[in-house]
Parts: sequence; C-alpha cells; structure tokens
Amino acid sequence: MDEAYQLVIGGRRVPGDEGTYAVTNPANPEEVVLHAPAASTDQLDAAVAGAKDAGRAWAATAPEARAAAVIAAAAAAGRAVESEGLARLLTREHGKVLWEAMFDAGTVGSMAGAFAPVAESANAPRSTASGRKRTDVRRVPHGVVAALLPFNWPVAVMGNKVLPALLTGNTVVVKAPPTCPGAVLRCVAAMAAELPDGVLNVVNGPHAALGAALVAHPGVDMVSFTGGVATGRAVMAAAAASTKPVVLELGGNDPAILAPDVAFDEALVDKVVGATYVTSGQVCMAIKRLYVPEGRVGEMAEALAARLCAEVVGDGLADGVTMGPVHLAPAAARVEALIAEAEHLGAKVLRPARVREEDVAAGGYFVSPAVVVGPPPTAGIVVEEQFAPALPVLGYRDLDHAVAMANDTEFGLCASVWSNDGALADSVAARLEAGTVFVNAHGMSAMDPSAPMGGWKSSGFGVELGPEGMQAFTRPQVVLHHPAPGS
Repeated sequence: MDEAYQLVIGGRRVPGDEGTYAVTNPANPEEVVLHAPAASTDQLDAAVAGAKDAGRAWAATAPEARAAAVIAAAAAAGRAVESEGLARLLTREHGKVLWEAMFDAGTVGSMAGAFAPVAESANAPRSTASGRKRTDVRRVPHGVVAALLPFNWPVAVMGNKVLPALLTGNTVVVKAPPTCPGAVLRCVAAMAAELPDGVLNVVNGPHAALGAALVAHPGVDMVSFTGGVATGRAVMAAAAASTKPVVLELGGNDPAILAPDVAFDEALVDKVVGATYVTSGQVCMAIKRLYVPEGRVGEMAEALAARLCAEVVGDGLADGVTMGPVHLAPAAARVEALIAEAEHLGAKVLRPARVREEDVAAGGYFVSPAVVVGPPPTAGIVVEEQFAPALPVLGYRDLDHAVAMANDTEFGLCASVWSNDGALADSVAARLEAGTVFVNAHGMSAMDPSAPMGGWKSSGFGVELGPEGMQAFTRPQVVLHHPAPGS
C-alpha cells in the first residue's frame, strides 16, 4: 500500500478496503505511477455519513469564518502542489505536458480567494416590506454535495466544484477520476486537514459502480458532475429517483466560424491551434469544428499545417515536447478510426507534427495532431466529439450557411465567431446555440471566471462559476412575516 495515496473519510486518511489498483503512465503504459486506493461500499457510506454529520455545524458557521477556512484549505493544496511535485505526478498519471499540469494543479491555491466575494454577494439575503408585512429571502446550502471529477483537468475542476460548495455551506464527497486520481487525492487530503472533520471527503475506485452509488446515495443532497454525455444522462436519471438537483457539465462539439473579413495570419492561426489542440484535444470547450469561407479552406488548412510543424508529440516530461499522449488507448484508437473514415470519404488529412520515436517505442497512446480538410458534414469527425487532436476544416457559402452548420449538432457547450466587424460578430453570436459564445477567441484561456459556464442541449444542465454558479450550490428559502394575531 502507498500511504501517499489514501482516501479521506470523516477527517481521517485511510487505505481502501478493496485494496489498490495500478495507475499507469499514458506515455509509457508499462510504468506504474502509483497504486491507488479502492473504496468499499461501506467506506462510501462512511464518507457520506461523515459529511452529513459535519453539515449542520459547517452550514451554521458565519460566512466570513467559513470563507477564511476555505481560503486556508485552498492555500494548503497550493503548497502541496509545490512541495510534493504534484504537477509532475499529474503529467505522469495523465499524460499532459508539464506546463499544462502546472496550470491544472497550480490554480487551486488561489481559487478560493477569488470565489469567496462572489459567493457572498450572490447568496446575500434580501428583504422586502409592504405595510406591516415583510418577506425575507435567504439562500441555504443543499447539504451533502457529491462532486464527480473528469480525467482531463481533474484538479482545476475539483476546485471549481469543491470551493464554491464549501463556501456556500455545503459539505462535500469528492469522487476522484479513477485513471488519474493521485494529484486529486493529495490535494483533497491537504485541504481536508485544514477543515473540520467530515467537511471534505474523497473516495476513489477503479470501477464506475462507485460513482453510480455515490450519485444514488440517499445521504447525498446534490450532484455536480463533469464528464461525458452518456454518463451525464445516467447521473441525471439516478438523481431523479430522489429528485436531488444536479449540475452537469458534459461534452461539446464546439464550432468556430471565421468570417470572410478575417486574415489567416500567424496570430490568428496560433490562437486557433491553441484553442484546438490543448491537452491533446481533450478539453470539452476546445474547437472541434472549424468553418471558413468555401474558397479559403485550402488556405486555412495549409496555415494550420505550417503551424503544426512546430509541434513535438511525446512524453510530457521530456524536453521539447509540446503535446502529450491522449489519456487512454481506446481514445487513440477511436480518433484514428474517425480520421481514417473521413479520409475514406474524400477528406484530405494533414499530419505534419513530429512524434518522438523513443516514445512510440514505449507504446504510449500518441496521436499525431491532424487537420482533416473538407470531410462531408455527416462524417464522424464532424458529427461526434472527437476529444483528441484532430480538427475538421469545412467550407461555408455564407454566414447563414455557417451558422446553420454550426448549430446542426446535439451539443451546445461553446462556440466562437472571429471577425474584425464587431456588429457582424455580435449578430452571428446571437444566433449560435451554445451556452458560451466567444468573439475572436475560444476555449479555456479565454474564459471569464466571473461569468457562468454551462452547456445547452446535450452539453449539460445548470451552470458553474460566476454568481449563478455560486447560487447553484444553494436553494432559496422564503420567510413571510405577517402581523401577529390580534395585533
């Protein structure tokens, strides 16, 4: 048993009752990075019970004192990232390049300080009076929140869920991503040590059954989930059995529309590549479809290919590597099949990046970034979320055609329009069916954490971040004051 990686239940760090399982390096699958703990059903029950027991006192804590405790807990996680080398650990267990892992793991330390005033403002009580009557509206925590994390940005997403939940008076049970739980387990342990026992717990295990049991647990009062659409629908169905609220941030098939007035210069292409291929394309809000004027498809494809010549695919810890492997072998096989299908249907495929030979020999899950030029709109690479480094480039006749194609999807997470004409960009943005629309930008680096983030259609339900995201972790209670009898 590796004591560095343990569950946190009711304020105690404990091994998994179901033993451990191996977590391997996507860049070198023969390398075991850590042995992760596997929680039992009894341990899941204990984690929920610990959160429930701690809930009343935590909810009754003054907001200022609660915020101070959460800020201190987040700072402890930030120190753990630095002192325990958690960014390098995250690269080894996940595959992403080191600078991405540093950003993923390193942001949690400062998140709480930014979230605290937003949470306080968004959930402030209010009162109205009419004659001798008074109405008070206050927002109260749900209780025990289940926070289920994805593999792609696990520590940052943990912060987006756990910190607002704690700031608003909830207690939390975190479900770590089973294929890369190490950094999450250690960050949560550092945070929990700064909080009252039971306020923050973390469980982990190799099978989907643990997450399903957490969602359906009768002691859980709210669920916050980030992951795939199919799993999100299952989460929503399970939560519906007890009518517990859910926030679901699911997949995306984000379109980006380049207006006719845009020059395909180096700055633009660099932004598009960054918004598409970050984390080897494994980002829900990455560009997944690129629409350009019909006569300029070849020009854009060549510009993208020229930029991708600078990419080096390999072990995320190796010098000079700019793109790591995808996280799982099936993901690599799936995107290669989508690329091959598109090529069979007449698309041209450009893959100019270099994959390090020594890493290929290690059997890593490497995918050379692809530009898929002119696939038919029915091709899988267009219709599905590829969640890997492959970008279809498609032509449009006019902007009405571009908007129609962009909206022709079950997804609705993010979209973007790029233009030098502000009025034109606003007009296109207003017609795009997505929860977030960027203008002249796209993706994580362009996000505003003071604004809500949530998907339309199959891309999700509810929001995170911003005042609205803080309110999602609370529910309103109305107290109506009438004159006393006989008064």
